[in-house]
Amino acid sequence: MITVEHDSTRLARRLSLYFSPPVMPVVAGSAVSWRTTWPHHEGLWWGLCGSGSWALLCAVLVLIGVRLGWWPTTVPAKRGPRLTMLATAVAAAVAVWLVCGVLGAPVPLLELGSTAPLLAALLLACTWATNVSLHTSAATAGVTLLTLQLGSAWALLYLLVAAIGWARLHLRVHTPAQIAMGAALGAGVCVAVVCLTR
Repeated sequence: MITVEHDSTRLARRLSLYFSPPVMPVVAGSAVSWRTTWPHHEGLWWGLCGSGSWALLCAVLVLIGVRLGWWPTTVPAKRGPRLTMLATAVAAAVAVWLVCGVLGAPVPLLELGSTAPLLAALLLACTWATNVSLHTSAATAGVTLLTLQLGSAWALLYLLVAAIGWARLHLRVHTPAQIAMGAALGAGVCVAVVCLTR
């Protein structure tokens, strides 16, 4: 017989897997880039190439790190491996952002795209003190960017952010404070960047 505990744990694992840190930034980056350059479709290309290549580069670096033994899993819980993984994410975000600039990405998209290296750098700094939730940080950043740039109807996705936070708590990966810190960092960086670029 399947218990409620088992079903809820399976749901928590699926939420954590399907909404891993790169997912919401890629979705939000692509949608916002497309809308920012509307009616031209170049923004969708820049959004997919920029946020998508960063996510892909991070995923490749994480898998290489696991294979080389730099960290034990794709989502390491210990501080040392997490710091190394986040440092590579910061370097990848900066590299992708610079390449997009060199290739001629529109300035408004580069301004909004600065959220990725800024947020990754802040998460790296905060990881020195605590195991801040990357899942809730990335999800909150994505939803905040969608809400600020595309309209308040997108705020309904904060329910998804809450579900992701619940999943991380249920799996005992993070404390409530680490979930809240991740969400605050994600929202704070996006609000700051959008306000400074308007």
